[in-house]
Amino acid sequence: MKVIGIVGFKKSGKTTLAIAIAELLKKRNNRVAVIKHSSKPVDHGDTDTAKLLKVIPQVAIITPEHSEIILEGHLDLKQIITYFSADILIVEGFKSLKYFPKIVCLRKEAEKKELSDGLALFTAGMDVSLKEKKVIDYLIGDVKDVEKMAEQIEKRGFILPDINCGQCGYQNCYALAIAIVGGNESERQCIYFQNNISIHVNGKRVFLNPFMSRLYQNMIHGMLSPLKDIDSLENVQIEIKLLSIESKENIS
Repeated sequence: MKVIGIVGFKKSGKTTLAIAIAELLKKRNNRVAVIKHSSKPVDHGDTDTAKLLKVIPQVAIITPEHSEIILEGHLDLKQIITYFSADILIVEGFKSLKYFPKIVCLRKEAEKKELSDGLALFTAGMDVSLKEKKVIDYLIGDVKDVEKMAEQIEKRGFILPDINCGQCGYQNCYALAIAIVGGNESERQCIYFQNNISIHVNGKRVFLNPFMSRLYQNMIHGMLSPLKDIDSLENVQIEIKLLSIESKENIS
């Protein structure tokens, strides 16, 4: 999954840009998801949902058009991402997170320094004069500019695990992310993207350190290689369903 953040102050065009980019990326045959940060709780008014939420911490709504799950309590971005299946994830807000690249939306030139954290792929804005002065790279309302932004997102979007193990040679994931955005590194420098095995449990990527990666790879290869009707184990995708096992007390 490729990730791009969109950050900026209020009324800087973040949501307008997120919608425009999402629509264009969908037309380019990408599965797109969006996560938006809000400092205010969602108001469900005097609905049945609101009444349920007063006594039940987990509520789901299923309609012919969509499904919605409401969970009590705060989840961080990495936890929420596990619920999504997409090629490209657009993250609106979350200025403080530093393990994926960002588009910085500006209302005026003075904001550029304030929002700079070394992770900006480019800047955008709604004020034509800012582009004329070369304060911003792209204009949010310009179709051709949105196309250029979408192309860059497809090529340069990424997300690091935010584990800060230091095995990449950098102090933390933030430092590596800066190097990737600057064109001096690739996300493949991250040890968690160098593994020859990828494990997902219920849709959630499980990151393995190099030792565990080799251990699991050798175990699976050793179990499967003697079996018949297997042409090749190169780039193989294996599905394992773990069913619950009844305890001995329940077995007659």
